Amino acid sequence: MSLKQTLKLAKQLESRANKSEDSLNNTANLSALKDETKPRNHVAFNPLLKKGGVHEKDNIEAVRKKKRRETKKILRQKDWLSEI
Repeated sequence: MSLKQTLKLAKQLESRANKSEDSLNNTANLSALKDETKPRNHVAFNPLLKKGGVHEKDNIEAVRKKKRRETKKILRQKDWLSEI
């Protein structure tokens, strides 16, 4: 085996060793990230922070669609059998 081939083989072995070390570090980092997940922000679900109100668009079609949706919802919730 020539010197050139020996050096090439040594570089290949070093790169394999570095890759295996990196993969071990990556798996350790992933498991650490799973442990440090952020809790859900419950303030974001506050109804005061949702769209609408003063900042609602004046789009006529959107307003009509919203009213229709609300009336359909009310009609679905109504107990029609109690009316008889």
